[in-house]
Amino acid sequence: MSATLQVMEKDSHAQLEMIKSAYDNNVQLRTRLDLHVTVQPTLEPSVLFSRNSQRNLARLFARTDYIIDMPTSMIPATDLHKTFEINRDIFEEVLDVGDVLVVPTFGFHQSNVDSYTIPHHKTRLLELVDSKQMSMIDKHSEPNHGPTNATLWRDAQTLYTVENYEFHYEPIVLESKRVQPWCAERFIDNRYACYFASYLSGTQFRVLPDDFVVQLPQVKSNELSDFDRVIEDRLYAKFFWEKCVHHARQLDALNLWNTPKSLHLHSQCSRVIQNWGKGLIGKI
Repeated sequence: MSATLQVMEKDSHAQLEMIKSAYDNNVQLRTRLDLHVTVQPTLEPSVLFSRNSQRNLARLFARTDYIIDMPTSMIPATDLHKTFEINRDIFEEVLDVGDVLVVPTFGFHQSNVDSYTIPHHKTRLLELVDSKQMSMIDKHSEPNHGPTNATLWRDAQTLYTVENYEFHYEPIVLESKRVQPWCAERFIDNRYACYFASYLSGTQFRVLPDDFVVQLPQVKSNELSDFDRVIEDRLYAKFFWEKCVHHARQLDALNLWNTPKSLHLHSQCSRVIQNWGKGLIGKI
């Protein structure tokens, strides 16, 4: 694991000593976790060192070529490492050409219980879904109705491609550390901005048929304020326009405008490019 950890500036000496002691006394911690510690004046989400910046930092120092950005509220419910090893040749080919592997997210309907029993197999998970205890979660979409497609996943036995991408889509994905673009650091905490540029460049989101993660309720102190969320949304509107224009120019310059490589941009950005006034999309 490659993880970031913030410590308060006023308590930094004591906390750094605690971290060092934990590493010295725990072989598993030293072996399996690279912890990247930053000293900050506050632990609240801030532009001084955004969560998108922290994601990039953890990615930069990851020891492996393939990574998953896993928020602390998510629990891997299945053995993703085993799945990867069994399908290594196929998965590496998919990831090295710039596509990503989506790990579906499921969550409990009740958020006020003391403990949760995590399912570790698809069969048991579907039983909980059918009994209305759990559902597939795609943030910004209704339960079981997001781009990952709960209906298709239920019977899937092989990888399938996300067909109804939405520009707020922020799944848990297995991706190449070296191929995918970095997260935009202008945002305090915006995972979907990390994937939007990838999608416009032609990345396919391919869903794993048997693996999944479980989302637990988030700690309220880790969430953005309403004011910060408004600012993030306004920034993303400008980011959306900027990325559409950037990738349209790039694909046109590479003579890829009328190829399958540009299909994602056509579907997401036609209104933006038409308003841009360059006539690129008027012929589609």
